[in-house]
Amino acid sequence: LGLDFGFFGNSLQFTADYFYKRTDGMLIEMPVPTYLGESKPWGNVGSMSNPGVELDLSYRYSIGDFNFSVGANAAYIKTLLINAGNESGILDRGSVHQMGTIIRGENGQPFPYFYGYKTDGVFQNWDEVNSYVGPDGKRIQPDAVPGDLRFVDQNGDGLIDTDNDRTIIGKCAPDWTYGLHASAEWKGIDFSMVWQGVAGNKIFDATRRTDIPTMNQPKYVLNRWTGEGTSNTQPKFMFESANNNYRASDLWVEDASFLRARNVQLGYTIPQKWTKKIAIQRLRIYAQAENLFTLTKYVGCDPEVTGGNGFSSDLGIDRGVYPQSRTFSVGVNLNF
Repeated sequence: LGLDFGFFGNSLQFTADYFYKRTDGMLIEMPVPTYLGESKPWGNVGSMSNPGVELDLSYRYSIGDFNFSVGANAAYIKTLLINAGNESGILDRGSVHQMGTIIRGENGQPFPYFYGYKTDGVFQNWDEVNSYVGPDGKRIQPDAVPGDLRFVDQNGDGLIDTDNDRTIIGKCAPDWTYGLHASAEWKGIDFSMVWQGVAGNKIFDATRRTDIPTMNQPKYVLNRWTGEGTSNTQPKFMFESANNNYRASDLWVEDASFLRARNVQLGYTIPQKWTKKIAIQRLRIYAQAENLFTLTKYVGCDPEVTGGNGFSSDLGIDRGVYPQSRTFSVGVNLNF
């Protein structure tokens, strides 16, 4: 369903579209008993829905030798898993060393999402450790000491366990993808730029290693807990933690939203009255920059990590993908 608007002789245009897509018969590994063989067959057993909207706005203006245009577009999409094709209604994907699977699909939930523990700050002193108790009055985290993470007891049973306390800690896929573009031209001088970004998704930073002493650590480790009141987000640093601070949790999850300058270009077309003398119809020189800069809160190398290996099994997991290069170039467009 779409609406198109045009104003001022179509100089200003706006388009809005709503769509709904349902996919049935998705290829998923079928749940069969192990005694039938190690290799599970694939079958058309999954279902998913994708409602969303697409918006596009553009404006162009001309006066004399000056021409200008600007536009923006955005798309929102919601991916909902309807049927995982098995009795549990759950698909576990995306494993990380010593953490197990961290990506999950679940019937009736956005697909896919990061699956782990939620944290509630850092224990600042022994009073906080001893006062974090369950219904039976016992400590919920018996191995915790000041400087350790406080994990949320989701079901209130006084225990922190895998089956009952892991939950949604972030969406792997963005809610919004958007772009911006603009161009201007005046007496042979032209300028253009293209921006692109996403919003509403998270990254699981699997580049951080705590099990190998010789591995580099991210800069935010400098802001770790070193005493009461020093940090309520980063636990004290250690390679082995009795409290298991480095289990799969929102400690590893960061905002993946970004806005990137994909292309910025400046050019000049030499007037034809000069180029025709040497049998050249059009001569343009230009300089451009690709991936000039990126605005993001993500502290890793590149927020634009992709996945999709095996039914989106790695979507949003940063395993140390080489970042996209920033490129500067100059060139000549020549028409005889």
